[in-house]
Amino acid sequence: MKLHQFKYLIEVSKHESISKAASALFVTQPSISKALRDLEDELGITILDRTNKGVVFTKEGNELLFYAKMVLEQTESIVYHFNKQKAENLTKLSISSQHYGFAIEAFAKLMDTLSQRNFELTIREGKATDVIDDVCASRSILGILSFTNVNQLFFERYFISNSLVFTPLVTVKQHVFLRKEHPLAHLNSITLDQLRDYPCLTYQQDDVLLHFAEEAIQVDNLTKLVYVKDRGTMNSLLSNTDSYNVGTGLITEQYMEPNIIAIPLEGHSLMHIGFVKRNDVILPEEIYVYVDLLKKSLAKSAVKISME
Repeated sequence: MKLHQFKYLIEVSKHESISKAASALFVTQPSISKALRDLEDELGITILDRTNKGVVFTKEGNELLFYAKMVLEQTESIVYHFNKQKAENLTKLSISSQHYGFAIEAFAKLMDTLSQRNFELTIREGKATDVIDDVCASRSILGILSFTNVNQLFFERYFISNSLVFTPLVTVKQHVFLRKEHPLAHLNSITLDQLRDYPCLTYQQDDVLLHFAEEAIQVDNLTKLVYVKDRGTMNSLLSNTDSYNVGTGLITEQYMEPNIIAIPLEGHSLMHIGFVKRNDVILPEEIYVYVDLLKKSLAKSAVKISME
C-alpha cells in the first residue's frame, strides 16, 4: 500500500467519480484506476462497484476509506510535527514562465534580495499552456507569458473563463533571433519568405493549438522545423547553426549566447508580455519585489532593441 493510493481513494469518495477525482488531482483517469485496482489485488477485496451513474463504494471499500483517512491524517501530523520549526520564517514561492531570459534574470536578483532569509523557491519554464496550467492549479503563484495581436482575444477569453487576471508589462515588435554569422544577419529587417530555406527552431509542439503557440507562426508552412524544449538548447542551436527563432527580440545579457542577435520581422505582430495570476489569490510582498525586478530587466532589454 502507498500513500498516493489512499489519496486517490479519498478524492474518489469526495467526487463519486474517478474522472472528476483525476481532474481535481491533475492526474490521468487511468492512473487512478490502476492504483485502485492494485490496491484491490493487494488486499483481496473489491473497493468500488462501477455503475452507469458513477462509482459506489462497497462495504469493504467504505471500511478501507475510514482507515485511509486515518492514515493520511496521522501522516500529516507527523510531517507537521517535524517540519513546523523548519517552516518558521521560510519564504516559499513558485513562479512559472515561458522561455525568457529576463524572467530568469529577475528571479536571480530576487534570490539576492532574499539572501538573508530562509527560502524555498521554484522557477518553472514551459510553453504558454504549461504556465497557465501551473497558475490554475496553484503550482505557481505567478506566470510570465506573452501573446500577440493575432491571438490576444483568444487569450483574454481564456483568462476570463479560468478566473485568471493578466497584467501587461511591455509591448514589443516580433523579432527574428539568429547568430551574427547568419547569412541574413546584415539585414535591417527580415521577411518570413527570406527565412524559408533556414531551419526554424520552435518551442511549439504538435499537440499545442496555434492559439497558444509561443512564436505565433504557422509551422505547417515550414519545410525545416526543429522542436526544442529548453532555452539552453535553443541558445546553443541558434549560436552554432544557421537556424532562427521568432520571438520578442529581448536579449538579456548572460542569459543568451553573445553572438545571438535580434532583427525586426517585417509584417510583424506586436507581442504583449505580462504576468497572469488567479483572481482569488493575494500576492505576497515578495512577488511584488519580483515584479519590480522583472520590469527593470524588461526595460533594460527593451532599450537595447529600440536602439538597434
